[in-house]
Amino acid sequence: MRLFLLSLFLFSQTFAAKADIFNADSFTLSNGLQVVVVENHRAPVVTQMMWYKTGSIDDPLGKSGIAHLLEHMMFKGTAAVPDGEFSKIIARNGGTENAFTSLDYTAYYQNIARDRLELVMFLESDRMKNLRFLQKDFDPELEVVKEERLMRTENNPSALLNERKSAVLWGEHPYSRPVIGTKKELSALTLNDVKRFYRTHYAPDNAVLVVAGDITAEELRPLAEKYYGKIPPSRTAEAKRQFNSPYPVRSRIEMNHPQVRLHSLQRSYIVPSYLSEKREQSFAYAVLDEILGSYRLGKMHKHFVSDKKLTRRVGTKYSGLVLDKGTFSVFMTARENKDLTELERELDRFLSPQSVTQKDVDNAKKRLVADLEYLNDAPESAANLAGRFYVLGLTVEDLKNWKKSIETVSLSDVRKAYADMLTAPFVTTYLMPQEAL
Repeated sequence: MRLFLLSLFLFSQTFAAKADIFNADSFTLSNGLQVVVVENHRAPVVTQMMWYKTGSIDDPLGKSGIAHLLEHMMFKGTAAVPDGEFSKIIARNGGTENAFTSLDYTAYYQNIARDRLELVMFLESDRMKNLRFLQKDFDPELEVVKEERLMRTENNPSALLNERKSAVLWGEHPYSRPVIGTKKELSALTLNDVKRFYRTHYAPDNAVLVVAGDITAEELRPLAEKYYGKIPPSRTAEAKRQFNSPYPVRSRIEMNHPQVRLHSLQRSYIVPSYLSEKREQSFAYAVLDEILGSYRLGKMHKHFVSDKKLTRRVGTKYSGLVLDKGTFSVFMTARENKDLTELERELDRFLSPQSVTQKDVDNAKKRLVADLEYLNDAPESAANLAGRFYVLGLTVEDLKNWKKSIETVSLSDVRKAYADMLTAPFVTTYLMPQEAL
């Protein structure tokens, strides 16, 4: 298992699509399960993904890490499939599987030959309703998660700094809490906490099933009915999420750490997402991300790496596929042990909406439109994208309209979004070697 990283799939944050390359259909079972089918008949393989509309934002206060810990527990077995057998069965049948947890959702997936689809549908549907919760399974798995936090966060200066940045940037918003949980709160979690979370959030009417690959909607519907259709929906209505507004903060956090060898700087702004207010600006931010941060082609690379020779690497990242507001981040690693305040001053001079030209916008849009030309080459990629859309409340039609939405972005749209970003809340982080103290 692994924590879902928003940067895992580049196209999941900045993309466009031709309507005729994303061959998708959808239907809903009587118990509320949404089913999405993405056809790809290039090879006799399929990807099944089960997406739950719950993530770390649903962790109760004081109990961070439950959603991610439950992801681990989902592999601990049922009466029909004992502990450890789920992954072994997939492997014996030539498949691969994994899972990930994010702020807004949790997903489980299997890549398998077409003639083994029913097998993985049985396995996934079985653990949706029949997961066993045994203390002998919970105790060691909690220790595994604690060790995961130790390895990925406590022993990773960049991850530690990002946790502190999120806490300052988001304040009381649930996005401020780490997906993996805090060290203190993980230690206090109980088996009953995880069981309660499972029973509250894991139900067909709070999930999206995506199957991509060598199958049609007509073929999938009876299978979905057979394996998922009889699972009862949740008896509790899903309350509409109400998010706290993030603080109007402009702050800097500095960290010196003995494991760090290079000076690096990152700045994250809170900006509209594809689902928040001003969502029309999200497409302009996708274009701006490409203009500024495209590897070797972006304006930041030209300015900081090629021309000024101030940094080893630079980049940007627009995280817009989230339930609430998104972020636009700028990051750079200094070429030498430069004073980061000097580098930040140069960044402030560089960040200018008027520096974006019509040619920049045209070239960025062409690259974005081309990004999804290869989407359906891999069922897993298509399933990931379709799943993210549906689990957040978007649809396949939204995806099919992405090309048009990107192509209609104008120079004035990009400059306006850019200018708004520069007045938005942000946090800048400095990560430096211990010797700099």
